[in-house]
Amino acid sequence: MTETGETSPPREGLPTEGSGFASAAGLIAGPVLGFIVCLLPAPAELDQSAMMVAGLFLLMAIWWATEAVPMAVTSLLPLAILPLIGLVPLKEIAAPYADPVVMLLLGGFIVALAIEKWNLHRRIALNVLRVSGARLKLLTAGVMLTTALLSMWISNTATSLMMTPIVLSVALAAGGGPRLAIALLLGVCYAASIGGLGTPVGTPTNLIAIGWLRDNAGIEISFSEWMGIGLPMIALMLPAAWLILTWGLKSTPDQAQGASESIRAQHKALGRMTRPEARVAMVFGLIAGAWILREQLVKLEPLSGLTDMGIAMMGAVLMFLVPHGDPTTRTAGRGRGLLDWDDARNVPWDVVLLFGGGLSIAAAIQASGLAGWLGGYMAGLAALPPVLLILIIVTLVVFLSEIMSNVAAMTTFLPVLGALAEATGLDIRALVIPCCVAASCGFMLPIATGPNAVVFATRKLTVRDMAKAGFALNVTCIVIIALYFGL
Repeated sequence: MTETGETSPPREGLPTEGSGFASAAGLIAGPVLGFIVCLLPAPAELDQSAMMVAGLFLLMAIWWATEAVPMAVTSLLPLAILPLIGLVPLKEIAAPYADPVVMLLLGGFIVALAIEKWNLHRRIALNVLRVSGARLKLLTAGVMLTTALLSMWISNTATSLMMTPIVLSVALAAGGGPRLAIALLLGVCYAASIGGLGTPVGTPTNLIAIGWLRDNAGIEISFSEWMGIGLPMIALMLPAAWLILTWGLKSTPDQAQGASESIRAQHKALGRMTRPEARVAMVFGLIAGAWILREQLVKLEPLSGLTDMGIAMMGAVLMFLVPHGDPTTRTAGRGRGLLDWDDARNVPWDVVLLFGGGLSIAAAIQASGLAGWLGGYMAGLAALPPVLLILIIVTLVVFLSEIMSNVAAMTTFLPVLGALAEATGLDIRALVIPCCVAASCGFMLPIATGPNAVVFATRKLTVRDMAKAGFALNVTCIVIIALYFGL
């Protein structure tokens, strides 16, 4: 949980520098294998510059996968190496780092900072839990629904950090023992990952997919259109996760009463909504409404140029302009706005660079002809039924995301999916969007996602507990994704 004035918690997609054998091996293997690929003779259909791009891509993929260096540092390699290859003009190499999708994410991060700074997310969570019911299965459903709703708008990891102490106190008050604690904690981390699918800003992989489709296929997906994709996924996956976690969970009247009293006590301790909370809520409501209604708003002449990125930036600027109205904070030497620039230091600038690097190398792969060349070798897959092809891709991405960042997995797969779509004649959306959804479905291991790591750090559950429930949910989500997008 982030209290007013404290540093925001780490966000999903912000891995730190790796450690151990895999990291050390990746640090050496990346440059060595990349250099070998650069020296290989180019196929007849390509020139040598394409092999150099392939070598750079392999280096970045290995460093991303092993976290040999911070992922943001790896993302700077296109700026350093691509100008030496001479394939793409310098302006085109640098442009993706300020891509509209990157700026949309930046604006979303700033808005989320204000929500966390003034503790609005905790009030929302406790208000929802108050009406979720006292029985433990209903309570678990309330915890998961609350977490999913919050993670649609703020970082999945930040949501988990905020919800974890709440559910631990509820589990203790209910006297449900380890079984209840495990169900609630896993409910938090699973719902955080699933809820992130609901909006473009819910998790970085959503915006990576949106940006790649726009730049490489000319397909624009608006905020409301993405919600039309993400919300059905939440509606299918969240109940499935709830059923898996609460199977056989029973409660007594005393346990239900203890849980209810704990939630009421925590809610009472918050007191009345403060002025800053109310003002953040109003600005956030304005931004969310504009995102959802943008397709109607652009029909008005003065707003014809309105974009999702523009809405995000307007919201970010408003957070600095709207006075917070809290005299105690003002006298402590902070700015008058809901946010000041000291708060902005907590923006995950690493993710901003990560997006730019991924989009830059993807553009170079397209320009070099590598994507088309790969497509020619994948033409044989066109014989597979679409549902089977999607099933294979989704399965690979889900289990790969257990051992590497979902952002890295998504960025690595996108050029391959583009080539595959070209070879098979499939709509590129039918491959990219299922892959994007699958990248958020790493439920088995603590290292798979930030939310998994947060709840595992409580030491209230074991790897076996997470792996057992996570494997069942992985398989369930693979089937859901394949059938939903493949039929």
